[in-house]
Amino acid sequence: MALLHIAAEWGGLRQRQVLAFTVDHRLRPEAADEALHVAGVARRLGIPHATLEWSDPKPRQSSARSARHALLAGAAARAGSRLVLTAHTEDDQAETFLIRARAGSGWYGLAGIQRATVTPAMVGEGSDTLVLRPLLGASRHSLRALLEDRGSKWIDDPSNLDRRFERVRVRELLASEPGLRASVLSCQSGLQALRSLADRDLGQWLRTKVSAGPGGTVRAMGALPDGDQGVRALGLLVQLATMRARPLRGDAAVRLVRRLSA
Repeated sequence: MALLHIAAEWGGLRQRQVLAFTVDHRLRPEAADEALHVAGVARRLGIPHATLEWSDPKPRQSSARSARHALLAGAAARAGSRLVLTAHTEDDQAETFLIRARAGSGWYGLAGIQRATVTPAMVGEGSDTLVLRPLLGASRHSLRALLEDRGSKWIDDPSNLDRRFERVRVRELLASEPGLRASVLSCQSGLQALRSLADRDLGQWLRTKVSAGPGGTVRAMGALPDGDQGVRALGLLVQLATMRARPLRGDAAVRLVRRLSA
């Protein structure tokens, strides 16, 4: 909701068209009413709004996330845009760090959520959509204060209180340890800088060494980069060739590099 207000203000100042989309995963009956609430706020701000419904099977949260990206990217493409803004905050960033640390992620993954990425929707409309996260430096508390100042109500998703989800348990941990959040974000800031350098070098390799054709045809010229960068590069090549939602990562990518190097 805060992002809607901020984007509307930005669009007015820059004379840019801003569109708002709500994704209804159809997981909760009250979600339709929540979408109507967002539509009403958007209307008062002068922002066109549409609700996007996900009608496929819904086995887990990760599937919902991928579907959300695909729906938003497709809607943006149909509207003639290649940009999607999402409202991830620095609280999401801290939670992501701890979740990935528990899963054994390396420094690259611990760098967390990036401010700009290409959408995971690799197939169909919106496959080249850029996802921007302009609120990564803002806390949930500050954004709620902004909404209170503007007299705008928001709705908390009840799943944010469901302790069956790891992110909810991590959120409770951060709330109970006041110094932990600041320490995590400080560490993560340094890792973000390192990842930016690694991604820049990897992007240069992709631009100069890789060409992609129709039907998932991918041609890489020359050897993979050394070390971990080679694993990441191969993971991206597999993603391009197979049109996966995300790059091949972890042990599977390492094993494939070893097989190719044998």
